[in-house]
Amino acid sequence: MKAVGIIAEYNPFHNGHAYHIAQAKKITGADLAVVVMSGNFVQRGEPAILDKWERTDLALQAGADLVVELPVFYAVQPGHLFAAGAVEILQALGVQDLVFGSEHPDVDFMDLAKQAQAIESEGQFTDRTQTFASAYAQQLEEKTGFTLEDPNDILAFSYAKAVLQSGKEMALHPIGRLQAGYHDQTFADDQEIASASSIRLALHKGKFDKIKNVVPEATWSALTTKPNTLDFEKPFFELLRYRLLTDTVGQLGQVYQMAEGLEHRLAGVAAAVEGPQSYQSFIKSVKTKRYTFARIQRTLLYTVLNIKVDQMQAAMADSYIRLLGFNDLGQAYLSAVKRQARLPIISRVDTGLAKANLRLDYKAGQIWQLLSGQSQVKVGQDLGRKPIYRQEGE
Repeated sequence: MKAVGIIAEYNPFHNGHAYHIAQAKKITGADLAVVVMSGNFVQRGEPAILDKWERTDLALQAGADLVVELPVFYAVQPGHLFAAGAVEILQALGVQDLVFGSEHPDVDFMDLAKQAQAIESEGQFTDRTQTFASAYAQQLEEKTGFTLEDPNDILAFSYAKAVLQSGKEMALHPIGRLQAGYHDQTFADDQEIASASSIRLALHKGKFDKIKNVVPEATWSALTTKPNTLDFEKPFFELLRYRLLTDTVGQLGQVYQMAEGLEHRLAGVAAAVEGPQSYQSFIKSVKTKRYTFARIQRTLLYTVLNIKVDQMQAAMADSYIRLLGFNDLGQAYLSAVKRQARLPIISRVDTGLAKANLRLDYKAGQIWQLLSGQSQVKVGQDLGRKPIYRQEGE
């Protein structure tokens, strides 16, 4: 069987995602789609609106055949690490084709990645008035003539770099976005495809009926009936302030990505008598030109999860394949490739795994439940959970 790979967050799963899955199979002639999906937290450091199990089920209903988790130590990272972790998992599962969205689908991203190698070996990024990403994009444009600024293009470039660095064969297939741009904040009532950003904005404003045309019926049902984290900011800010007020600056300095004295800035703002009283105002108070909003948000999540530098490095060096769900095709493919898989495959988590290999994802699952108001639920996000199985046509 031929499998095509998709890397996604599905936050939330919408009609554009269903189109992506269908197109991925069509343009590659694949028998099934293998999706590597972020777990309970997404790349910019926020909790996914629906948990990983609900999003897995929605993906399976819409054409995915096998869904595995992108662990939190890769999911909540800058693009190059996010891409590297996801590509590693797909390659471990024997997937040789990757289909992804792009604002410029005619660009040869693999050729671009090859040209960029010289930048990484020669570039000196010492200008502290701009972010590393801005400095990198500027030098890339000077060398190649291509302006790397659109979100999906940046991820596409990261996928190409990850494949190139892996030394393994993987064909890249960019496809263009339909109807909606990544940053679109609104969509017309007659649209059938909208950006995830505009859908999330509508949800945060309580406009659930407005999204009916742009998401599958199953997604709309899940968003209106299942636990979610749409109101996560208040409880998250309380957890964050607790950590910043009770840990010493020395302890905070050991948190992953806490650099250049950022721990002093965070602790000082948190302790200020008339300091910010909300998550968003706190981010604005600590933001500098050196760091993007996403970088700050990720660091705040690492702080809440209390992820230390050595813990993150150890986790990335010991990745795994966590099964979230499959149908008959996905199950058959898994049976065919599992003996050759280059990473351990985990189908069920016990207390031993929760304390060892999956300790960061287990912790992330517990925090997601707190943020969704599900702290008293006996069935957690990881312990004892089996992969979702959906029969063909179900």
